[in-house]
Amino acid sequence: MNNQNLFTKLNEIKKLAEECLESLSDTNIPKNKQTIKKEKKKGDITLLIVNKIKDCDEFEEIEKEVLDKSSIPKRVLLPFYICHKYFPQQGLTTGDVEKITEQLGVRVKTPNVSKAITGSLWKYLAGDSSRKRGKIVVYKLNRKGAKYFESVLKLKEIGK
Repeated sequence: MNNQNLFTKLNEIKKLAEECLESLSDTNIPKNKQTIKKEKKKGDITLLIVNKIKDCDEFEEIEKEVLDKSSIPKRVLLPFYICHKYFPQQGLTTGDVEKITEQLGVRVKTPNVSKAITGSLWKYLAGDSSRKRGKIVVYKLNRKGAKYFESVLKLKEIGK
C-alpha cells in the first residue's frame, strides 16, 4: 500500500468517525454517562449505609459503644461492619468512611481513616490492592474484623 492510498483511506475513516460522533450527539445522551452513574452509585451506597446504621437492630449498642466514645478505630470499623453484615459485596474507600462518619455526626477525616487502617486496623481489613500514595484502595472487613466488632458491641450486653 503506497502513502497516497493510505492517506486517502485514513481520511475516509476520519470522516466516518466524525459522522458517527455527530449522530450520537443528536440523541441527547449525556457525555461521560458512566462517570455520572458511578458517582450516583457511590453517593447512594454511603446514604444506604448511614440509613442502615440508624435503622439496624444493634443501633443502641453502636451508639453507646462507638458513636458516644472517642475511639477512632471503632468509628472507622463501623461502616465496614455494616457493609460486611448487610451489603457483603460492597467495599469502601477511606473517602467513603469519611462521608459516612460525617453523616453520623462523628466525622473522621480521610487522613485519619488512612492512619487508623495502616496502624491498628490492617489486620481486620482486606484491600483490593496494595496501598500506594495517591492510589484508591477498596477495603472490606474480614472475618477476624467482624468477630472483633461484634465483641465490641456485645460487651455492653453482657453487663446488662
